[in-house]
Amino acid sequence: MLHLAVAAASIPATWEIGKCLWFPIARRINYARKLTNNWEALCKKASELRSKKDDIDPKIERFRLQRNPTKECDNWRNEVAEMENKVATLQQELNVEKKCVWGLCSDIFERIKLGKRMVNMITKIDLLIEKKFENEFLIDLPPARVERRPDPASKLTTSAYDTRDMVLDKLRDERTAKIGIWGMGGVGKTAVLQLLNNYYHDIKTFFDFVIWVTVSKSPSIRNLQNEVGMRLSIDINADESDDRVACTLFRRLEGKKYLLLLDDVWDEVDLSIVGFPNANQQNGCKVVLTTRKKEVCRKMETDAEVHVSVLPNEEAWEMFSSGVGHILTLSTIKTYAQDIVSECDGLPLALKVVCGALRKEENVYVWKNFLRELRSPATSVIGDLNDKVFQVLKVSYDQLKNIEEKKCLLFCGLYPEADMIEKSRLIGYWRAERIFSSKLTLEQALDKGEAILQALIDASLLEKCDKDDSVKMHDVVRDMVLAITSLQGEEPTHLVQAGISSEMIPEEVEWKNARRISFMNRDLRSLPESPNCPKLLTLLLQGNENLEVIPETFFNNMPSLRVLDLSRTRIKSLPTSISKLDGLRELVLLDCENLEALPKEISALKELEVLYVGRSILEIGRRGTKREELIIPVGMICGIPHIEVIEITSRLSYEHTEIILKDLSNLGSLSSLVFDFHKLGNLQHFLQNSIPWKERRLTQFIFFAGKCPHRLYEHDPWLLQLSKKYYERFLGYDGGGEERDSALPQAIENVLIRSSAFLLMRHGKLKVLSDLGMQNTDELRYCYIGKCGALETIVNRNGLEMSAFSNLEFLCLDELSNLKSILCLEMEEGQSSSPPPPPLNVNSFTNLTRLQLWDCPLIEHLFSSGFMLQQMSNLKDLLVLNCRGLKGMIPEDEKVEYEAIPKLSYLYLYELPEFVNLFEGVRTCWQSLDEVIILNTPKLRKLPFDTNSAPNLKGIQSYNQKWWDALEWDNHAAKLQLLML
Repeated sequence: MLHLAVAAASIPATWEIGKCLWFPIARRINYARKLTNNWEALCKKASELRSKKDDIDPKIERFRLQRNPTKECDNWRNEVAEMENKVATLQQELNVEKKCVWGLCSDIFERIKLGKRMVNMITKIDLLIEKKFENEFLIDLPPARVERRPDPASKLTTSAYDTRDMVLDKLRDERTAKIGIWGMGGVGKTAVLQLLNNYYHDIKTFFDFVIWVTVSKSPSIRNLQNEVGMRLSIDINADESDDRVACTLFRRLEGKKYLLLLDDVWDEVDLSIVGFPNANQQNGCKVVLTTRKKEVCRKMETDAEVHVSVLPNEEAWEMFSSGVGHILTLSTIKTYAQDIVSECDGLPLALKVVCGALRKEENVYVWKNFLRELRSPATSVIGDLNDKVFQVLKVSYDQLKNIEEKKCLLFCGLYPEADMIEKSRLIGYWRAERIFSSKLTLEQALDKGEAILQALIDASLLEKCDKDDSVKMHDVVRDMVLAITSLQGEEPTHLVQAGISSEMIPEEVEWKNARRISFMNRDLRSLPESPNCPKLLTLLLQGNENLEVIPETFFNNMPSLRVLDLSRTRIKSLPTSISKLDGLRELVLLDCENLEALPKEISALKELEVLYVGRSILEIGRRGTKREELIIPVGMICGIPHIEVIEITSRLSYEHTEIILKDLSNLGSLSSLVFDFHKLGNLQHFLQNSIPWKERRLTQFIFFAGKCPHRLYEHDPWLLQLSKKYYERFLGYDGGGEERDSALPQAIENVLIRSSAFLLMRHGKLKVLSDLGMQNTDELRYCYIGKCGALETIVNRNGLEMSAFSNLEFLCLDELSNLKSILCLEMEEGQSSSPPPPPLNVNSFTNLTRLQLWDCPLIEHLFSSGFMLQQMSNLKDLLVLNCRGLKGMIPEDEKVEYEAIPKLSYLYLYELPEFVNLFEGVRTCWQSLDEVIILNTPKLRKLPFDTNSAPNLKGIQSYNQKWWDALEWDNHAAKLQLLML
């Protein structure tokens, strides 16, 4: 019995021991038994993780020029990538294990190990999916060490590079903290500073920041601080005092080695008041400034001065010969040319201006007369500007072909120094003043104005800007213009105080004598009550952001006023005296954010031809602006009989829109209209009732319509930036995804055939874009298609035969979830499966210069055939982003016998996980290739170009060193450089 009792007592203990031994064994057995279920769960989790990553990556890429992912985000993305690799490895092992199972040689212990790894990976993936970033996963980019500036437009001489090297030698001397570059106007000081800024080899090595500030005459401390703040990515509050801002800048720069480049300094600038720590030998900071006066160098306490002299004779002749061209080979002209170069006295600006006046001029008498006038004494006062410079510029001014060109040039002097002048607005002023014939239509006037601007550019009296829509005037040329239009000058008087910081208002006697007045971009806070301006034609007050009130009687004595611009002021209303301007032709009220209503007195302006109200087209996309609804009196617009140009981009309610629409529909003189119709019915009403539209006299327009219209002031900045070139005839339609059939509404089709730019959003039924009747859209240059979920191809065979998109220059395809091709040559169902070759006379896409694809997951080959590739002979920019199904540029079985895409200069590939074939087997010409960026294309292993075939390409930008090392190169000696992002 005792034995049985002992045995009974030991049973629970044995059971507990058995449980402890069994549970680990059972868990291990479950690893093997549930292997398939766990693998399915792992795949599902991995898919969830990939979706989260796919949501984040496009945002990182889209904002890559402004913002960077946080370190926390980068670490998370690296962990995700590592986990994806582990899942892929596990899948390979699982495939091997499955083969063993079917071969009846399964290793239970290997299955257990495999199952355990799966469970652990599921746990880790759950943690990655549940990851919450403490702040946003994007942070603002730190400012670049150096911001490269555009190289000087004309070819630089040896002297410019020699001067740069001289300044560099002084910068390397630790005892030299401040350097002054001085010399006469137009001698090339700014060009030397540009060369210095762009000299990366030394500049990036020695300094944390290189900061460029253009000072010019009468600088305000706040303007300088704003420029520095923008360069350093510091948000400056407009309500803060200059002292507070200076402290902010000082804290940002303290302990940093900066190189400050101050261009065009006219007087002493106290850098400590701006916010700069004192540059000295101890902190390694340096200052380089340019000025016309050596006295400024002394005031700025420079440690070294570099004088920029005029060019030696040999370089002057070389510069002149290069600018004038082959004409100097004529012996009859060469003698006069040598004398003219001698008169220019080696001044680069003078040589440039003379080249512009005499380029390709074969008439020897023109050269002879030019030399005679060049040698004659100047007749106007130019202040402290060098006499010879003025004399040269004055001759070029006198040499302008007609009085219109001279008047137009003088008008440009109303703008602030170094200002970018918007061409279309400038031409509008000229037209309103009747500088050229009143018989010209709006379109003819714009053409005429463009021709005049080109003539002034060719004469080197104006300069092109980086933006095609703007020009600028050299400050020395502006000095000449201001001298000509001064009280002592020979032309009608201008009163110009543009771009200066003073709040002082000129004496009223100066107002009385002026034909044109410009106080733009000043600090004006008030205006005189009722200035007497009997001769005044143009009054430019834009950019006075502290101006809130216009006196009630301000316009009482301006009977001749033709142009009034009050843009970017803070006025809430216009005074009733506006009705006294019965000769006013152009009224500009753009970006007046506080403007609440237009007065009914505007209807008294019977000569008004142009009215701009709301958001400036060139300011579209600017964030942070809240706009209240603007009130426009009923019947005000239709009470102005001669109005031709109307731009209304302020917010209007749906009801108010319909009221204004009736006025617009009844206007008989319209030639340009910018308006958001909100509803398709409103647009249809306008098209049916507007006589100018039906008679094709409305030649410029921006129309938005649809259920969810993308209003101008709400649209994506990058999209509008790309379309600005074409905005004269811009149509935007948002279908809202609710179309009943694949066709566009009739009103949209009617406008589309006259549009140069087309934006189509959320069309829910359309499968083939060319089905919209693109054969009637010869004027279409720009096309953006976004979020059209049914769209499968852009042009099919029928569209090809109609040469759809024959003049298109820009095509952007964005978030097209069902897009399979851009050009489809396959026959429709029921037709032959072996289509004949496409006709040889088609020209779809032959003018396309920029092709951009975003988020099109189903397209497998960008160019579906060699024929399509042949159509892209003018393509310059190619961007493909986040097209996860893309396998290559062209199918491998396509043979291309000719040289493809010869003009391609920019190639950007991003997030193409299946991409393998980059024009492999295609004869390509890479002579134009300038920039290549390839990111996240793991399967791409071979590039079709190297330093021999792409001589202008300095390297390829990427951030994956392993991918780079795995690339195959036919000629390793010619391997390109990797530029790590």
